[in-house]
Formats: sequence, C-alpha cells, structure tokens
Amino acid sequence: MVSSPFFSANSDQRSSTTPKGSSGGAIREATPTGIASPPWLLDTLFRNMSYDLEQVADIIDPILTAQNHCYRTDWYVQGIVADDRAFLSTNINAERAIEVTPCGTRWLLGQGRCCAVAMSRPGIADCHAALNFDSLRGFFLTDLGSDGGTWVNGRRLAPAQRHYLQDGDLVKLGSLRFEFLQQRCDQSVWYDA
Repeated sequence: MVSSPFFSANSDQRSSTTPKGSSGGAIREATPTGIASPPWLLDTLFRNMSYDLEQVADIIDPILTAQNHCYRTDWYVQGIVADDRAFLSTNINAERAIEVTPCGTRWLLGQGRCCAVAMSRPGIADCHAALNFDSLRGFFLTDLGSDGGTWVNGRRLAPAQRHYLQDGDLVKLGSLRFEFLQQRCDQSVWYDA
C-alpha cells in the first residue's frame, strides 16, 4: 500500500510530516477539505498502468473524488478496474490519506502487517477478510474465519463464503464500517485523430 501524509483529505495534514500511526492507532474524524499530491502515489499509478499516461489520466479523477461518493460513512475501499488490471484505493488509515495498492487479484484486509489494507480498529483480526477480483464477475469479499465476522449490507457472511460486491455496498469488519466503491476505467477518454 502506498500512502502519504501529504495526500490527506485533512487540510491540517497536507503538510504534516507526522509518522503514520503517531496518533496512538486511533482514526481521527475530520471533514475532507483539500488534497495535495505526493509523487509516490503517481509513481504507483504509473507502475500499475505500465507507465501509460493516458490510462493514469483516466483513473486519477475517480481516485481523487472517491470520498465524494460515500453516503453512509466517511471510510471507503474503492476497487478500480482498468482494462485487464485491478487495484484498490482507500482512505482507511490514521491520516485519512489516499492509499493505493499494487495491481493484483487478492488483497488481505485486517490489522496484520501483511495486509494490503491495514485496518487498526477493535474487533478486526490480523487477517480478517480477503477482497478478490474475478475478471468475469468483479470484486468479491470473503471472511477468513474472523471472530467479529464480516458483514455486507447488514448480513453476516459465513467463513469462506464469496459475496460479490456492488458499488455502494456497506461493509462492516469488527467496529469499522466502510463503503465499497467500484470504478471501471476500460475505455480511454483519449482518442487518436
């Protein structure tokens, strides 16, 4: 996961050099007000898109505006599909910074260091759930046998049960509630004349 305190949704965090996790592990509540761009976020996007400037231009806006599409909570995990690649962006971290994963088909969610999306909240296991991508059917969530359970739209998933996600689904892991957002960027907005 690539993260930056300079790419925070909090205006008071935009120029902060406070190390990640310095707030004692608690996630601070704040109102999103501004965004500054770190070079390593763009570097990860360029690597995810094989250094194709047109594809990066297509996906940057959905990443930067994802928070605007949350209606039930301030937290989100966004699944992004661009041609044959999939990756995640999220703001679930102490700094509320936008984080982007490398491309893949499976990402672990939980408190463990091996998790692509680290979630430091009560009731979340080290490896709580897995978010997967199937190129034919889309993103699906699987509970990994956690004690607190994995919930989608108020329904608890059985361990190892696949639940295909829809844009706007409300997911609950332990005490954390977040919205799942989807963005397909399969067609370029750039056209050769």
